[in-house]
Amino acid sequence: MPPLEAAKILCSLLASKRTSKSGKLLKLALYDISRAHFYGESQRSVYVTLPEGDESEGKCALLHKTMYGTQDASHVWQEHYSRKLIEKGFVQGQAWTSVFTHPERDVMLLVHGDDFLVLGDEDGQKYLKDTLSEHYDYRCDGCIGPEDNQHMTLLNRIVTYHKDGSVSFEADPRHAEMIIRQLGLEGSKGISTPGEKKKLSDVVATSGLPPMNAERTTLFRSLVMRAQFLGQDRADIAESVKSLTRKMKSPTEADFKDLKRLGRYLIGKPRVVNMFEAQRDSKVIKVFCDSDHAGCLLTRRSTTGLVITIGRHTIKTTSNLQSTIALSSGESEFYALVRACAFGLSVQALYRDWGLEMDLVVASDSSAARGTASRRGLGKLRHVQTRYLWIQERVAKNELKIVAVGTKQNVADLCTKPVNKDTCEKHMKTLGQIFATGKASGAKALES
Repeated sequence: MPPLEAAKILCSLLASKRTSKSGKLLKLALYDISRAHFYGESQRSVYVTLPEGDESEGKCALLHKTMYGTQDASHVWQEHYSRKLIEKGFVQGQAWTSVFTHPERDVMLLVHGDDFLVLGDEDGQKYLKDTLSEHYDYRCDGCIGPEDNQHMTLLNRIVTYHKDGSVSFEADPRHAEMIIRQLGLEGSKGISTPGEKKKLSDVVATSGLPPMNAERTTLFRSLVMRAQFLGQDRADIAESVKSLTRKMKSPTEADFKDLKRLGRYLIGKPRVVNMFEAQRDSKVIKVFCDSDHAGCLLTRRSTTGLVITIGRHTIKTTSNLQSTIALSSGESEFYALVRACAFGLSVQALYRDWGLEMDLVVASDSSAARGTASRRGLGKLRHVQTRYLWIQERVAKNELKIVAVGTKQNVADLCTKPVNKDTCEKHMKTLGQIFATGKASGAKALES
């Protein structure tokens, strides 16, 4: 499956490019293939019971086509549509095989399961529809652009094209509503931050609490996964969600209290809209990285925060716990820088698969991390595993550029630790992630 940022990149390109190479207006369309897995030829012997009404004692059926639920159905489906697209002049991506481009017709295509997300002008869209109709039954689930509908639903997100040429991308707000409802917080007062910095004494005191019963554990896991879905599109809760997901194995009442705090935050900030404002077509991928050294008071592991932007468009935010225990803040910042470069290179490869060459710039507020990445060898960091040193070769070959960013201007700080209300709102505004209230246009109502 392609990463979520691939869909956001197409939204960014729609807002930035506006027109195709031929000067015609671009549009973003979503096509859904009906019964996709039944198109592929079965590549192994799979026997199934006969359907109701056709049963015959002692007999079964041999599949000639792949079927939903069989192990290789998705693989066979991918091979089938890839072959048909390549026959029509599409070029398949090398890094991401679910990405295609047609250089002559200026069409960019992203396949997610049985959904085809297509960026192209009217002629390009028609060419893709003609290609699909030759082999598949399909329907158009939405088309947005200057001359088309205002919004559509993509991967359970609401994507809207605005009159000023901007595009908005918002996670289904019903997930926030469900978290609030199932926590019994409807009518409660909201709070200003989703998490708080804890003291060592408090962490030690709650570490020995017994796990919750099965019913509350199931509820905890369900709501944390809803929060994780929201956290992919909003940086303000990324760190809090990261901390909660670590407790899913054996959550305690203290962990449930942290979840309720997140729920109370969502009362006041139920919606975040990612805005892709009209801008000049940028040729630079910029990745901001930061770390919170030894932020976990029990394991002393550090947290890495990343933000990936294209011009003024944010296409990815993430918060992750580092797998290696860093002995200094400079070391943890270096690990964060390595991860940032890896993510940046993957996005660069994604653009390249669409025929677009982009420069990669990684911004860090740590002079120690920048220095380690810019020299060759371990130096004084003799305990650092050599698998982290590939970044030095990339920097030496000028395949990426590492620059400094001020601590207060480093938006990745939002994804590393709990911050105060003012800092959160400042960074969210910089990222183009706008707080919103009320019902989202095109959103479905939560069932009672």
